[in-house]
Amino acid sequence: FVLSFRPRLEALLDRLPREPAPAGESGPEPTPARPPAATARAELGPLGEFLHHLPPSATEVDRMLAAGYYLQQLSTDDSFATGDANKRLAEHGVKIGNPSQCVRQSLTARRVFAVTRGRFRVSQTGRAYLRQLTNGAVPE
Repeated sequence: FVLSFRPRLEALLDRLPREPAPAGESGPEPTPARPPAATARAELGPLGEFLHHLPPSATEVDRMLAAGYYLQQLSTDDSFATGDANKRLAEHGVKIGNPSQCVRQSLTARRVFAVTRGRFRVSQTGRAYLRQLTNGAVPE
């Protein structure tokens, strides 16, 4: 079996450089650092698993805050939109009666703040609240 691939393998091996690159010349590019979204995803795990850290007594406001925090960690601008958080919760079977009202209540409690029109960011107070609610599932 291996002998049948020998000509191809030899052709590929002939393409490789015979000598290592001299010092000072750049070799292969270093592996880039993990992007923040990938790091956050690795720390938090999948959304469904993250939501399971919430206690059964968690309110709709708490669930919306948790989904917002999760999406914020994955976004490039470090913020989330109400509609995106509600959509992701719905994908996991969590129905929110009035998502906008949930975000407004979090705004009033200063757990989130508006970044731009329709985009929000979870505050330090909100992170501390989530950390307490999830027994430390939210990193410092």
